[in-house]
Amino acid sequence: MGLNFATRQFVLFYLLVFAAYWIVRRPTIRKALLLAASYHFYMSWNRWLISLILASTALDYALGLILDRTDRPRVRRAALAASCAGNLGLLALFKYAGFFAESLGALASALGVTLTPVELKLVLPVGISFYTFQTLSYTIDVYRRRMPACRSALDFALFVAFFPQLVAGPIVRAESFLPQLQREVRWDGRRMLSGLALMVRGLAKKIVLADSLAIVADRVFDAPLSYGTAATWYGVVAFAIQIYCDFSGYSDVAIGTARMLGFDLPSNFDHPCLADSPSNFWRRWHISLSTWLRDYLYIPLGGNRRGTARTYANLAATMLLGGLWHGAAWTFVAWGAYQGALLCAGRAGRWESPPGPLKRPLVGLLARLAAMWVLVLIGWVFFRARTFADAGRLLAHMAGFGRPAVEAWVPTAGLWLIGLFGLTQLAAFARERYGVEPAAHPFVKAAVLTGCVVGILAFSRPVSTAFIYFQF
Repeated sequence: MGLNFATRQFVLFYLLVFAAYWIVRRPTIRKALLLAASYHFYMSWNRWLISLILASTALDYALGLILDRTDRPRVRRAALAASCAGNLGLLALFKYAGFFAESLGALASALGVTLTPVELKLVLPVGISFYTFQTLSYTIDVYRRRMPACRSALDFALFVAFFPQLVAGPIVRAESFLPQLQREVRWDGRRMLSGLALMVRGLAKKIVLADSLAIVADRVFDAPLSYGTAATWYGVVAFAIQIYCDFSGYSDVAIGTARMLGFDLPSNFDHPCLADSPSNFWRRWHISLSTWLRDYLYIPLGGNRRGTARTYANLAATMLLGGLWHGAAWTFVAWGAYQGALLCAGRAGRWESPPGPLKRPLVGLLARLAAMWVLVLIGWVFFRARTFADAGRLLAHMAGFGRPAVEAWVPTAGLWLIGLFGLTQLAAFARERYGVEPAAHPFVKAAVLTGCVVGILAFSRPVSTAFIYFQF
């Protein structure tokens, strides 16, 4: 299981690291302590897989120094290629080798050729997609001369393996994290309180909302023929809230734990339920990934600088790869293709919205929010369904076609949790639209925090489910 954030084992681990970190005064010892804790944290899942992080760390540290010290174009291009090949090669081997072998076998079978693919039986390293993108961004930035290479092997190793965001993000850029290792860190009571509040809020999202609504989502997605239209919509909405609360809850805990150790991590979510266009959704959902794809894939492909057709092709290619990044299955590729199609359609139909507060006329804005919410829910069907056949059945039932084989029971207790989640989104809407902060008063903040603690204690289970994005 590993040191899951939502376990007592992690709480004990973090308290020990936190206490030792603030007792120690010397910066070098502090960083060494955090690195040792980070390696222990990762090895709690599988002790042998730490070798992959060590290999990526050594490779990119050495290549970064080469990129920084030479101006010879051939050498620099070769160093960057080696970084891409090494990191993406490991990712492809451990995450995609089985998928590609299975797909090749299916294609050969369709053509009348019998192939027996080699079964590698590799364990998927938790978080490999996250730290691979993180180290790649470093070598690319050094290659582009956006930042100097890191001279300290200790600092670079800690950048790669920093435990709060190691296994599920946010994806951190070296240009923002490495300078934090050079500054003096002092105790700050306000930062401690805000970090603790983020941790509590994140755990409440995970334990109270995500894990509870997972019961509804799992029942519907595991038996797509057993439920009617209303129950299917119920299950899809439950999954949409589950994945948001699960992933944003992890991000909140990661940011909070890092803040209490004196580090600032980037925000990863900005109320994606309030997105009123496809582009706005990706400015709010998994921000560290969407900006990574923009800066290191979409823009290098040409972005929107080479004509309309090329822009659409770049958007489609970026989102296809973004879908594949999420998982080794064709359903994830379809989800990426669907998101790319939405972005292209939004651009073609001028259905885009600028960054910033929601300031459109209210009726039109509500219509756009509702339409975008439905489109996002359709996408989540492909993301969660095990097969295309299951996705088709679920979408058919959502559209009112087909009758359930058996009218199965779905727990209705989740409706209260969906309502609770809706209230949080109304509060976020009021803040963005009207500048009203319902929870601005200290008393209200304290009440909300107390409610989160009570909810965590009431909904905690003996064994907590793993965060969804651990599998990516």
